[in-house]
Amino acid sequence: MVLPTIPGGTTWRHNIGCRPRQQKQTQHRPARRRSFFPFSFCLAFFLVAIWIIVGFFLQLNPFSQFGSESLQQQNEARSSSPPPPSIGKIEAMTTGKRGARENVQGKPDTHAEVEFQRKKDKRIEVYHQRKKEAQEMVLREEEEERKEVELQRNKETRLEARRQRKKDQREEAERIKEEEQRTEAEAESTGSKEDKRPEETKNEEEDTYFRDPDANVVDWDYFPSSKREPRRDASWAEAVKLESSLSSPPDKNECTRFMKSVDTSPPASRKVSGNACEGYDGVFHINHFDEGGASGTVFFLFTIAMLAWADQHNYLPWIHIEDNYTVPIWDPIVHTNTNTYTFQMQKGMNIGWARDPNDPKWHIFPGKPFLQNPLRSEELKVYGTGVWEHYFLPPNDFVPGDTSCRDKPIVKMDDAHIVPGIHSNAPWAPRAWRWVAPKYLDKFGSWDKWFEPQRKNGAAVTERYIRFNPMMEHRARCAFPNPEFSLGMHIRHGDKQGERNIVEVDRFFIFAEAFVNNGGGDIYLATDSSKVVETILKKWPKKVSDHVVHQPSVLALSSNETASFNLGVSPHRSNVEALTDLLALSKCTFLLHGLSAISEAALFLNPGLVARSINLDDEKYYDFFPDDFVKKLMPLGRNESKNEGKKN
Repeated sequence: MVLPTIPGGTTWRHNIGCRPRQQKQTQHRPARRRSFFPFSFCLAFFLVAIWIIVGFFLQLNPFSQFGSESLQQQNEARSSSPPPPSIGKIEAMTTGKRGARENVQGKPDTHAEVEFQRKKDKRIEVYHQRKKEAQEMVLREEEEERKEVELQRNKETRLEARRQRKKDQREEAERIKEEEQRTEAEAESTGSKEDKRPEETKNEEEDTYFRDPDANVVDWDYFPSSKREPRRDASWAEAVKLESSLSSPPDKNECTRFMKSVDTSPPASRKVSGNACEGYDGVFHINHFDEGGASGTVFFLFTIAMLAWADQHNYLPWIHIEDNYTVPIWDPIVHTNTNTYTFQMQKGMNIGWARDPNDPKWHIFPGKPFLQNPLRSEELKVYGTGVWEHYFLPPNDFVPGDTSCRDKPIVKMDDAHIVPGIHSNAPWAPRAWRWVAPKYLDKFGSWDKWFEPQRKNGAAVTERYIRFNPMMEHRARCAFPNPEFSLGMHIRHGDKQGERNIVEVDRFFIFAEAFVNNGGGDIYLATDSSKVVETILKKWPKKVSDHVVHQPSVLALSSNETASFNLGVSPHRSNVEALTDLLALSKCTFLLHGLSAISEAALFLNPGLVARSINLDDEKYYDFFPDDFVKKLMPLGRNESKNEGKKN
């Protein structure tokens, strides 16, 4: 095969490469100029390839509008262009914007995709809601745990303080005893055999209650005659109006339904008056009592003593029990709630100690408030329902947060102020029997004389500050619908015999029989013993037992020496049942009773009942017979009934 030739004397195969192979020049043809085309073509191809590669890495499009835009202009145009469809879909799923969901062609999603996304959004919403609820539950549990830890810490602190006080009391008693022994030794060494100690000090055992000869001597009136009208909450006027509108006697069927259950709803919130603290030097917060007091003791005896202290020093009393320190009355279910209230008041004041000038042994009790630290405004927190307003109306119109109280100090009593300060030492504190430490307070011979000033002052404080709420009044009316010319019997057994004598049921029977035989009406029975109820209803003559009325559906009745509040019954229900009996007893015309806080409280509520009552624990009435009751007491009751009829 003969290949074609091109000018220059080279064959075509020699011209395939970039550089043509040179041929020897023949002598018969002259040398010609070589062509530059193959080399330039290869160079151009190489440069274009490099340009394309560089343009790709620089994100340029070498085939479109080259040289017409700068790199910055192309980047701006690219950033302003819409994102790819796949990115738009992802954004729509995360933000929930259905309008942004587009497919690759920019068309709206199909119905199935929209429905799928809607369900997914719903699941996400439910998930976040459940997560929020779980977080709130964890926070509530942490708050409750914190409160429990705080309550336990406070209780441990109180117990430790009480142990320290007892230790200090023992050391003080030992010190006094050593001083007396040293004085006796010095007297004997000087030849003087005369004992110059007070006669009562020689004859009594050394007591271990708080005593301090350096305490401030009382220079104020224990029961000042206040000319100021009490600051009554609006609920007092509403209660009076409601009571006057009630029918008498109440509807029997409605009472049957009402008495089967106990109201556990929290007290209603009250409006701030804005001027509750005007004219007062501060607020006295009654926040707890002693550890073992039951309803009659804490709601009347302790409370009256504390209210009297507030009057002595011109402090506005506020009753809000905030923890379970007083176990018998505190219901962890009813009296605890998750609501926490905060308000501003001044801290820095404390309650001092004082002693009576007539006490030769310097027993001390709560004295004047004093400035312990400079006053400072603090945010105070209130926990729980406060206990008090479940059964009573508020003592005044104070509500936490009252603007007139923000610049006033707030004070509380500690455990020592209450026990032994008020419980045993305070001269003004009412008591149900002789548990006083200072012997000068026990100078009265008979029970009647010993109780007389306490009942008088206790009734005055009760009238000023204490009134049952409408729920309790309704219960008392249902339990005892016909109190006209009636006899009340408070038969306290249960745990009484560990402290006082048990008055047997037969002792009450002779007076109850005489009352019925002489035209008496109903007999209201209040007791803490199921055996007492059984004995009266089954063993007393029917003509007498038919007159006996008692509170229905009572659960806190003991069949032995166990206290009624230790039977496992709800403390709130136990409070309601005991206070219902107390209120019903106060409405009776006559009262047979022993030594008990419930009986004394009934006399505070109805001072006129004192003259028509018989304390069967008093030796004075050991020789008081049914004939004496009929001739001396029943005429007083008939006159009282006539006076009540005229008022109505």
